[in-house]
Amino acid sequence: MDIQEVLNWTDEQVRAKTGKGLDSLQKAILEGVWQRQGYRDIADDCHWTTDHVRKMASELWKLLSDVFGEDVRKANVKAVIENGVFSYISNVQIGDKNSFCNENSSHPKAGKKRSTANPNKVKTEKRHDLTEAPKSDRLYNRTEELNLLKQWILEDNIPIVTVIGLSGIGKTALAVELIAQIKDNFDRILWRNCTDTPTLKSLKTHLIQFLSPNRPTKPPSLTDCLRLHRSLIVLDDFQELFSTGELAGTYLPEHENYGKFFQQISTLSHQSCLLLLSQEQPKITSGNNHCQTLKLDGLGKSAAAILEGRNLTDKDKWLDLINLYSGNPLWLNIIADAVEDLCDGNIAQFLSCKNLYLGDLEPILERIFQRLSELEKQVIFWIASQETAVDICNTPPDFRLSHSDLWKAIQSLKRRCLVTKKDNLFAISTVLKQYIIMK
Repeated sequence: MDIQEVLNWTDEQVRAKTGKGLDSLQKAILEGVWQRQGYRDIADDCHWTTDHVRKMASELWKLLSDVFGEDVRKANVKAVIENGVFSYISNVQIGDKNSFCNENSSHPKAGKKRSTANPNKVKTEKRHDLTEAPKSDRLYNRTEELNLLKQWILEDNIPIVTVIGLSGIGKTALAVELIAQIKDNFDRILWRNCTDTPTLKSLKTHLIQFLSPNRPTKPPSLTDCLRLHRSLIVLDDFQELFSTGELAGTYLPEHENYGKFFQQISTLSHQSCLLLLSQEQPKITSGNNHCQTLKLDGLGKSAAAILEGRNLTDKDKWLDLINLYSGNPLWLNIIADAVEDLCDGNIAQFLSCKNLYLGDLEPILERIFQRLSELEKQVIFWIASQETAVDICNTPPDFRLSHSDLWKAIQSLKRRCLVTKKDNLFAISTVLKQYIIMK
């Protein structure tokens, strides 16, 4: 819908209910939120303080809640209005097929034929399907990450949010907890696992059937569904749609149309969100205003909670163990088992070994390594051979790769969460370095 149509139609609904239309600031707030602006940006445009705009917005949502007969908030106002327009048009067309078409206006108007019942009071039955969500482990100290995701999804209305991180870092646990905290804000929630590498056509068909089931007429498009029902779609293990042996984020040939699809979803007007969980970052070229990516790092010292309750000694050495295994929850659980089995829980004895023990981590690391392109393998072998972090702008004279290929490989390894950057130097984790040395 055009924003002017939105403002005019909403103004008429408010006027019909209260006898008074929207004032200029209320219209500015509605227009700003519709276009995904934050309260601060709206305040700057209107030359008001952010606190005043926030207060007036709160009053506006209460007003619209009374007008439309359902709870209206910043996060769902777009869906409520679009549902209201859709319902109004449907009612008009059923009552008089020509009444809407004969109006000489670019937007539907409230007329005398309206019944006393509010046709905009659309009570959407919530449908939440998490049957494909894997059972997640306990979530450890991710409050900051949770708050950031909630801001992106509920306040900033970012249409595509990606959470990336190595296997076992806690992406699933984070997403499950996120859904538990924000589920009431969505009419539709669906968790879909990509391990069966669905084609885009089959995925879209599945989503339409879930979002708008039992349609007696021609099924709506997916974008129409996302507009009519505020939806949260989780696509887990999204890296399964990418090719192995290629740079990160390179789609399998039969899935290349996903890139164009995401660009479309990210730029169209709707209040829904696609949440992608992946071990490598997708390439989505639609601008920072439409897509956000959260990289999950290790837990740091808070990972000590993982070791609590285990038969482990030398508590003063726990942080050393955590740092060696990058604070990865899965890795630490695997290694804690090894410490109990091999060293009777004696961490000091375990750490005294000359080489870092990998044990059951090797199959996990092998799967990661096998996904790399030959270019990435060359670069990661070079980084592993260095005693300290590397400066990619200052390579040795005998370095075989061009700077262009080196930078391309480093960027791809970053998208896989395999290299870290600090002070313009790049490094890999101790665990990955040990695995590379062993190959």
